[in-house]
Amino acid sequence: MRINVLKFSLFVLFCATIQLTAQQEENPLMPHQERRPIFLGPVFGYNRSMHSVSLKTYPDANNVNNDPCPTFENGNDNGFFVGLTYEHLLGDYKNSNSSIIARVMYQTMPAYLEIGGKRYPQVVDVVDPGTGLSTEQTIYSTILNTNQVKYDLVTLDVVYKINPFEGITLGFTIGPTFDFALTKTLDQRVLLVEPRNAQFKVPDTIPVGMRYINNNRTLVIKEGDIPNSSSIRFGIKVGAQYEILMGSFYFVPGIAYNFGVTNLSSDQSWRVSALQIGLDIRYAWRR
Repeated sequence: MRINVLKFSLFVLFCATIQLTAQQEENPLMPHQERRPIFLGPVFGYNRSMHSVSLKTYPDANNVNNDPCPTFENGNDNGFFVGLTYEHLLGDYKNSNSSIIARVMYQTMPAYLEIGGKRYPQVVDVVDPGTGLSTEQTIYSTILNTNQVKYDLVTLDVVYKINPFEGITLGFTIGPTFDFALTKTLDQRVLLVEPRNAQFKVPDTIPVGMRYINNNRTLVIKEGDIPNSSSIRFGIKVGAQYEILMGSFYFVPGIAYNFGVTNLSSDQSWRVSALQIGLDIRYAWRR
């Protein structure tokens, strides 16, 4: 009985080996299927970031037309992005006209806001150095309010791409972008532009957080983290691209508008969007 069981086991093992070998051999009725490539490579580009916001230079600056310390209205600046891009072709990859593209990036979306520059008359006492007598004179001073916002993020965007025109590698993309803010700070200052021989009069008591620099010609109002700012940003990205194939590489210049949906700060409506111009370089890795 034991011999019969052993013979039967060897027979089953032999048959399984023959079947596995037969499966590994190429069937002439089934053509060889080329392995699906993985398209992976670097991405980098330029951001023209746009901050849609109204920021008061001081909490009590309510009169925008008459108050010398009015409200900052929107801002923009130049940034960049750099990271990795991956593309997964949908359907038969040799004839596919659609795909899913994912990117992991580090990017900057700063903003520079500026208001002021008007000349204001002021009556001051001017002391004659010869006689020591003072007389009242009217002089004009120019004040410039600035606010530099630094906004750096780690980003994951996933977009759907389609090439709608047969024979043309022009594609259109749309999808969400998820961002985590690494830096979200502001630096608000008041600059005394003219007269050039004047200084701000430093009070005996300086409010907490403020300081005078540049020989008392610049007053730093606020600096540091944006109050009640969120670390999470969500946006919608819509764009167009053109694919240039070179062997196993293909280069994809593109342009997209990244519309910010969430607010940077919970205190007010503050959305950050960007016009993005970039280049994806992908290589077809064979698995």
